[in-house]
Amino acid sequence: MLKKNKLYTVILLAFLSIINGCQQPSTDPATDDSAYFPLQIGDYWIYQVTQHTYSSGSPVAERVYQIQQKVSSSFTQNGQLIFLMEESIKKTSQSEWQLNAIRTVYKTPAEVVGLDNTVPVVKLVFPIASTTSWNANIYNTNPDTLLRYEGRGRSVSVNKLNFDNTISVVGANDSTLINLNRYRRVYARNVGLIYRENTSLAYCQLSPDCIAKGIVESGTKQRWELVASNRLL
Repeated sequence: MLKKNKLYTVILLAFLSIINGCQQPSTDPATDDSAYFPLQIGDYWIYQVTQHTYSSGSPVAERVYQIQQKVSSSFTQNGQLIFLMEESIKKTSQSEWQLNAIRTVYKTPAEVVGLDNTVPVVKLVFPIASTTSWNANIYNTNPDTLLRYEGRGRSVSVNKLNFDNTISVVGANDSTLINLNRYRRVYARNVGLIYRENTSLAYCQLSPDCIAKGIVESGTKQRWELVASNRLL
């Protein structure tokens, strides 16, 4: 389990150094767009995580566990309200929650920015429109990652939960004879993130017998599905 005080200090210092250097766009968003990413102290979301790991010559390893994200506190820096989000993991149904990470996130009229492993990433931008795209890594030195919206207002079912008004954020969705990469996030209005998918697979290229057969050589496939939240009450 992580030491909270030490971790809070590291996250806070890293975040303050970043937010001082970030310039926010001056977009005037529709007033309800930020409801797809609600943020209040006490909010929590619990996800069922299913992960498949592929390795050459070995059976596919499946891991199922739960992740909880909880907004624990907030502070103000240069007039910007910033939230601390505790992420905990439950490895089995009999296990206790164990603190896994502490992240920071803030929301402006123009965007939502989260700090992932001390790296600022733009989660959403406003206003939401099917023609909107953005670079999630505009505030860091990682390679450009382009995201866009699709399916606003679409009804989605996740884990037998039904959501009438959602928006999807999609990134890489490349499938070739060599690899498969997929990025998707689905947010429900007044609830937040309800579904998350990351896939990165490399197909076999070792012999003519496996080329172009869709045989996975290595990689991971991970899926998050919302199972509980105070926002569902």
